[in-house]
Amino acid sequence: TTYLQAALMVPRGRCSFEHKALSAQRLGASAVIIYGTLSSRYSLNFTNSTDDGSTNDAKTRSDYTKDDVIWPQDKLDYDCNFGKAYLPSSAMDGVDFLKMPGGYNTQNDNMLTGPSMNNLCVKYDATEGGDASFAGSCKSQRCLVTGKNVSVADSSGGVKYEACCAWDMHVWLYQDSSIAKDAEDVAIPSVFITMGEAAELLDVVRGAEDSGGDPVVLSIYERYRPHYNASALLIWAFGVFVAWIASYHSSLEIRRVSKLVMKHREMRLQREHEREQQQQRRGDNGHTQQSGRPRSRSNSPSANGENANGSGSVALEMPSNSSAAEGGQERTIYQSRAEADSSGAAAIVTQNVAPRHDEESLELTSAHAFGFIAMASTSLLVLFFFKIYNVVKIMYAFGCSGAFAQIIVHPGLTMLFRRLEWERPLMPMKWLSEEAATRESLRGGVKGRCLSCLWSFFGPLFPVDIAAMIISYGVGATWLWVAFTIPHPDTITFYWLIQDIFGLCMCMLFLETIKLNAIKVGAVLLVVAFFYDIFFVFVTPLLTKHGESIMVNVATSGGPPKADPSWCEKYPFTSECKGGDPLPMLFAIPRLFDYQGGCSMLGLGDIVLPGLLLSFASRYDESKRLMGLVAGGSGRVPNNACPDAGSGKAASCFLCCCCRNGYFGPVVVAYAIGLFMANAAVYIMEMGQPALLYLVPCCLGTMVYMGYKAGELKDLWEGPRVIRAADRLMYGEPHVENAEEEDQGEERQVLEDGMCNEEAEMT
Repeated sequence: TTYLQAALMVPRGRCSFEHKALSAQRLGASAVIIYGTLSSRYSLNFTNSTDDGSTNDAKTRSDYTKDDVIWPQDKLDYDCNFGKAYLPSSAMDGVDFLKMPGGYNTQNDNMLTGPSMNNLCVKYDATEGGDASFAGSCKSQRCLVTGKNVSVADSSGGVKYEACCAWDMHVWLYQDSSIAKDAEDVAIPSVFITMGEAAELLDVVRGAEDSGGDPVVLSIYERYRPHYNASALLIWAFGVFVAWIASYHSSLEIRRVSKLVMKHREMRLQREHEREQQQQRRGDNGHTQQSGRPRSRSNSPSANGENANGSGSVALEMPSNSSAAEGGQERTIYQSRAEADSSGAAAIVTQNVAPRHDEESLELTSAHAFGFIAMASTSLLVLFFFKIYNVVKIMYAFGCSGAFAQIIVHPGLTMLFRRLEWERPLMPMKWLSEEAATRESLRGGVKGRCLSCLWSFFGPLFPVDIAAMIISYGVGATWLWVAFTIPHPDTITFYWLIQDIFGLCMCMLFLETIKLNAIKVGAVLLVVAFFYDIFFVFVTPLLTKHGESIMVNVATSGGPPKADPSWCEKYPFTSECKGGDPLPMLFAIPRLFDYQGGCSMLGLGDIVLPGLLLSFASRYDESKRLMGLVAGGSGRVPNNACPDAGSGKAASCFLCCCCRNGYFGPVVVAYAIGLFMANAAVYIMEMGQPALLYLVPCCLGTMVYMGYKAGELKDLWEGPRVIRAADRLMYGEPHVENAEEEDQGEERQVLEDGMCNEEAEMT
């Protein structure tokens, strides 16, 4: 018989899926539908049988007993927790498990299926759990006799047979390893449907046959799964954005000072313009003193903007992250310029400030670079061998909650309260002031010791601080609860979105705290990280027992689940089904429109390590701009990699076309190109890629090339003087009375030789 242009419905049995599909294909079927059955869960033990046609032949043998039945397997085929019944011997006599050739009689389905009393499991329900019933607890509405004899102490007495709720789920149509590889390939569509779906489809087919109508037309569709997923493009764009915003944010304080310099310069120019207009009006009107003498002029700088020597003076209040209540001191810069000074040099004065640097920042050295890689390698190996991924989740949740509060929540609440003109949350709490803590401490007692301890640990406490901490750590605790209670939480929008926001805040805080002040240190760090990334992605598969990449294994929380997908669908919380979820040390975006799931991932290290170089470029550009403004220049920072930028040859220079404002722009573009190359390599090679393999040459190579072309490579390599000068300007150095007294100092040298040169266009 041939079945051209027909779809065959084949019950599941002892024959493999691939064998069934090949058989249907050879018969001319255009598709094959394999459906689940209760009979496929039973079989007979043919170990002591033969195939010789004798009385002991497996297919004709008639002396089988129930002891020869191979019963369904617990948890794999059924689960008594979802419905259970105890069948008496009288009921079991009507259930046939010995009909040849397979053993199970398909007529049993009528007695083991459905929600009515015709189902023996509904009739003899023994489901535990209050008001629970077999019909209400068993979704499949089908039961399997487990083969276990149970002695039940009731009025009937005797032995009863256990029957439990059968699983009815989709399964993978796995290949048959016993079929030769060079055999015929399956070319027709092959699908699997459940017992419930098969019953509905068979009812439709039989109804069409009984009515004599048109045959049932079947359409089989393959679920859409994009080969190139848009999530890869999104993770690339998000990675570039995070690297840019974190690096740009690291130079925020320098830009604030530059804006103050510009603001006060505009104010000074406006006052000079107003004074000139007043003098002009006085000259036109010919106003004089009645005594015949000119009107006296005050020498107070507060009166007319000039000092005793006639030179303009502008006081600049420096922004500070720590308020006066926290023990910080206001920093003031006085920019003074003699009207007759054609050089434009300005004296820089810091008053009432002891030399200091930000206590929350750290300048990297080569020792830090090697130590960082050693710690990263150790952490990676510990995670690979000990599988303590839950510890990482806890550390990530609470560590990033603090960064989330500092970067987003606290500034957002502060801005909101100021917009609402609600000042009380922005005022320190009186009960935790220094005076209150000192007073209670002198009195003694538990309260005094507690307040003194709180003051020494927290300092002044504001209501907005408490609100920010409650919100941030509340979000972190919720994220952690989802991570521990829901299997594969990366499919939940709240989980992966908060994880990415936490990662963004952590990157911004890292680059704000860790400083790179020389390319030499950055080159050591990035080159070592370059080989570190390659080793743990490409080399470790050659060294591990199962050929696993340590980096990929750790990034996916131990790799994909070890258990069968069908088992994990039933019992997702078992240890064999854990794994495959992105570890919270990276950014993750779920694959869009992909029913098989998965994520596009980017490690935080691929952001912060090249980000140190991007941050260095941003701070270098902003420092040049600041020192140029202080020196009286315009603050423009051109791209010095093209010294002939003013000529027509500039159009041929790619870096000049990318950005004409220093190093930061081109290095960000180089980072974007390197990250795009890494994502493209994932699809081309169909395996995870070490992103630093592409990012380090692009970013470090661009920075070195531009520095070489601009003639600034030596200064960048050893540590730019302009960054040191900007730090001294903001954080304080020994007192300088005026520019003439320190004419030979390094700061004046930077202003004259470094900042007021023709290349930087600072004059």
